[in-house]
Amino acid sequence: MSAPSALAKRPSTPGRHVYDVIVFGSQLSGVLAASVLAKRGLQVLLIEHDGLGTPYTQNEYTFTHAPFLTGSLEKIAPLEAMLSEVGVSTQVKRLSHASGLQLLRPRQWFELHAELGARSKEVARAMGDEAGEAFLEALDAAHKTSTATDAFFQSHPDLPADGWFARWKLRRHLARFQGLDTDTTLDPKSPHAALLRSLERFTTTADGALSRSRALSRLFPTPHTFPGGFEGLRATLTDRAKELGVDVIDSEQQVEMLVLDGRTAVGLRLRRSDTVYRGGALLAACDLMTWSPLVPEARRAALQKVSPLVTSKQAIFTTHAVLPERALPRGLGALALIETTDAELGPVLVQVTTAKKSGVETGERVLSMSVRVPTALRQAGEPAVQALTARVWEAVKDVLPFTKQHVTLTSSPWTDAPRVVAQVAEPWPTFDLTEQSVLGISGLTTKTPLPRLFNASRQVLPGLGLEGEALAAQRAVAAVEKLLKKKDPLKAGRPS
Repeated sequence: MSAPSALAKRPSTPGRHVYDVIVFGSQLSGVLAASVLAKRGLQVLLIEHDGLGTPYTQNEYTFTHAPFLTGSLEKIAPLEAMLSEVGVSTQVKRLSHASGLQLLRPRQWFELHAELGARSKEVARAMGDEAGEAFLEALDAAHKTSTATDAFFQSHPDLPADGWFARWKLRRHLARFQGLDTDTTLDPKSPHAALLRSLERFTTTADGALSRSRALSRLFPTPHTFPGGFEGLRATLTDRAKELGVDVIDSEQQVEMLVLDGRTAVGLRLRRSDTVYRGGALLAACDLMTWSPLVPEARRAALQKVSPLVTSKQAIFTTHAVLPERALPRGLGALALIETTDAELGPVLVQVTTAKKSGVETGERVLSMSVRVPTALRQAGEPAVQALTARVWEAVKDVLPFTKQHVTLTSSPWTDAPRVVAQVAEPWPTFDLTEQSVLGISGLTTKTPLPRLFNASRQVLPGLGLEGEALAAQRAVAAVEKLLKKKDPLKAGRPS
């Protein structure tokens, strides 16, 4: 009698086995590309694969993998264009909201309120009228720095360029624009500005002048958050993808291997399944280190040649703590940036959200603390991660002096998220780009060494954060349409 029960618990898979496009990976570029392609009439299969698109669970509580901050989504042109095309722009704008950011320095707390009047009063209270006015002017100047490069991105450059001729054209195109190496105007010698500059590490996956200026300019005067973080935004877009006809295989299933015909990618197979899902084109919406092991070993040599383009030695570490609301200091808001005396650790980003247990909100709170650290700490094992957690608590003890003793549950993706612990994927790495990187923002090209398999991941334009993922999705969509219009392998015998 146990067999039917076991069968009932197996993840469901679609009955269709042949698609125009198969997208695998949980990055936002994947669900964006899948939705747009479905809207344009293609048959699409979306597989999360790496397990980062949904919250992870511990003791029935749900936790995010990494912090998720962005500017106003409507100001990220490629993202807005794709959201509008699939009919979800209004919904996303309604759910995202400006979050007042608290800056917490020794003996000085103040909040950058979303409303201008309240923001001015608060800064003047904390810094004095003259210093406060100068600080707000610096904030406004930082907000405007991206305008120097907007014209370049609005020209739809072929970035990153595929092939020598495209690179030659891109170099000629770059020469038409000034200010592409503009850095943020925030002065690193100013304590307040330096603290704000550290927000860059939580919004992009590569360091650099252009990366910093575009990422930070969108966060000011106040950053935006989304309910449920990145996972909440992806869930909203996944629901819309389903409405558009995309078949979705949830996070319980993983891809076991890519199926090749010679060198050409033609499909994939899931674990614990003999079914091969075939596609006219495949999109990888996960990092190279995540999908390269899926390639048969005999064909991995070509991937090893491009992997040095996007190496990673640092990542965001997050530790979550469940505690009663009364245990939090009075006046601590939902989003705060704490200056620490730990030079190696740097500032700590703190987010406070309502705890959810078994999908239901409780009266408790989740205190999430994030820092950027070497990935070697994760590789050193659980004792090293526990020591890092203790170090984070030590760094914020002046701000949260009596909080730790009230914690009822501690969790971190590095030790408790199944796919992360298994090192299937890294929630928020920082990629080190080579001298070949255009403007210090580009990594992998859209094309891969395997024909009909395209990159649609954050590694294409890691220096642009969320904007980069949207641009990568646009590039991938264009590549798929070009391929399938040129030669549609599914035109004959396409399943209904």
